[in-house]
Amino acid sequence: MAATSIKKLLKTRNLKATELRMALLEIMSNLGKAVSYQEIQNSLTNFDRITLYRTLNTFIKRGILHKIIFEDHQSFYALCSMDCTTDRHQHQHVHFQCNQCKEVSCLEAKEPIQLAISNHFVDEIEITASGLCQECNK
Repeated sequence: MAATSIKKLLKTRNLKATELRMALLEIMSNLGKAVSYQEIQNSLTNFDRITLYRTLNTFIKRGILHKIIFEDHQSFYALCSMDCTTDRHQHQHVHFQCNQCKEVSCLEAKEPIQLAISNHFVDEIEITASGLCQECNK
């Protein structure tokens, strides 16, 4: 994502284009995958962890990033689609973690995910899957 695109995205979410916000979105865009908090923190050495944590939470609230938590309680962050807004995340995908290399990715669903759940109002569903990624399966 180019700097002008990042600035435009931040503007549509009513956020200032600070140095940290620009750097964080550039890293997320360049990597093109879900990234662990530790990996993000290691990439942004000029910023303190509290400010980074607050920025990540702001991006989640504003529909720019979504957070993925796996069974081992490790958090990963991925860019949202343009369908996500400050009011609602619109995801139709499964979060996949490779058992070998531990890389996390978002796998788009070919059809909308539908579940038969009666007598409950479900606000959000998160589906995770594991196995071998294409690279490790070679």
